[in-house]
Amino acid sequence: HYLHDYQISHKPHHRFTNPRLFDAFNGSLADTICMITIPLILTANIVRTANVWTYMAFGSSYASWLTLIHSEYAFPWDGMFRALGFGTPADHHVHHKVFKFNYGHLFMWFDQMAGTYRDPKSFAPKLFNKNV
Repeated sequence: HYLHDYQISHKPHHRFTNPRLFDAFNGSLADTICMITIPLILTANIVRTANVWTYMAFGSSYASWLTLIHSEYAFPWDGMFRALGFGTPADHHVHHKVFKFNYGHLFMWFDQMAGTYRDPKSFAPKLFNKNV
């Protein structure tokens, strides 16, 4: 049931099969609310001393991360990030192209454990914009 709800709310965002920088913030209302509300609630409950500055720091960092993984670029740190289990733009482009792999926005650990991680190198380079 949850997967069905996820697909309905998140699928409109996937009309961008080769996402660009600010496509990170273009989705359905339900998806946008979940992408903003859930992380903020988690922050408030995990970081017990959360205040307005904590929210601003977390929100800015999270928005920057979402923007970067939706970009069309390979960054110099991507190899290191991938080795540490962080998602990269190429990892996230796989998610946008296929929608059944690389669900993680921040970390690829759960995808690796669940068998849903796919290395971007296993896809033809022509599937991606620019140098991702």
